[in-house]
Amino acid sequence: MRLTKVLGLIVIALLIVVNCSKNDEADVEAFLDRCWFVGGEVQTSDDSTNTPALASGPFITTDTFPFYVKWVRFIERPVERHYDIDVVGDSAFVTMTSYLQGTPPGYGFFVRNDTTNPMLIYDRVITDSIIRRIKCYRDDAGWHLAGITVADIYTVGTQHPVTITKVEVRVSDSLVFSVDDPNTYFTKEQLPTFLPGDTVEVTVYCEAQDDSTWAFLHHGAGHKPGIGLRRHWRQPFYRENTTTFTRTWVIADDSVIVTPAVRHSAVDVLGWETLFGDSTATYYSRAWALPYIVKSPTDTLPDDAEPE
Repeated sequence: MRLTKVLGLIVIALLIVVNCSKNDEADVEAFLDRCWFVGGEVQTSDDSTNTPALASGPFITTDTFPFYVKWVRFIERPVERHYDIDVVGDSAFVTMTSYLQGTPPGYGFFVRNDTTNPMLIYDRVITDSIIRRIKCYRDDAGWHLAGITVADIYTVGTQHPVTITKVEVRVSDSLVFSVDDPNTYFTKEQLPTFLPGDTVEVTVYCEAQDDSTWAFLHHGAGHKPGIGLRRHWRQPFYRENTTTFTRTWVIADDSVIVTPAVRHSAVDVLGWETLFGDSTATYYSRAWALPYIVKSPTDTLPDDAEPE
């Protein structure tokens, strides 16, 4: 009888531990779903249309990208985030995964690149995967963001894998941010932080197996309590050489800025065949997406998440 009671107490204790763990995981997931710093990887990957703009000119030889090539990405929604959460005491270690899919004719990658027939649109299937790692910590007020990696977005099963080796960010010729590993964690204090009037220069180093690439810069997409979603900009980089691209933008050009604000950016590298190939070409890309902060010198850092 005594052994039965002991076993019963052990079972009850185990059930309490399991239930507490499940509750912790649910709380962490709820926090991440409200977090301003998570989710921008989807915003910066979707143009919400399957019709690229028509080419416009005139052609300028020093232009950053051939004027006649117009493309859009239209992904199937909803995009679900999957969280693998490991709660250890008052810390949580999270691996977030998502899948971006687009199957023509309604969804996918669409490009105009035929100079003899500007109305011709080629479509390509999108099969991209996203991996992002997040650290959280808990205090009496609930869960908070401790660190976040870039969202590593890559095409699954491609024969031409694209690699990003480094991204550097400068303001007034001073290096303010650099990342060369998609598994590096950044606290809020370490994320790129800009003044509303800053001019930002981004350099990306990249390559694709058995192909060339072109890089594009996404920025501006974001939100702030009471402000709502912002439009995101997508601009081609200037090609310095086969593996290096640069681009600048002025923060104030994004939109009317209410600080402090969390915005989302991405360095988006597409294969040459994807952009310039015909109907037989396939889609392959690599992107690193990361939030950035816009604030005035007197502002504090933005809150982690939308209030419950």
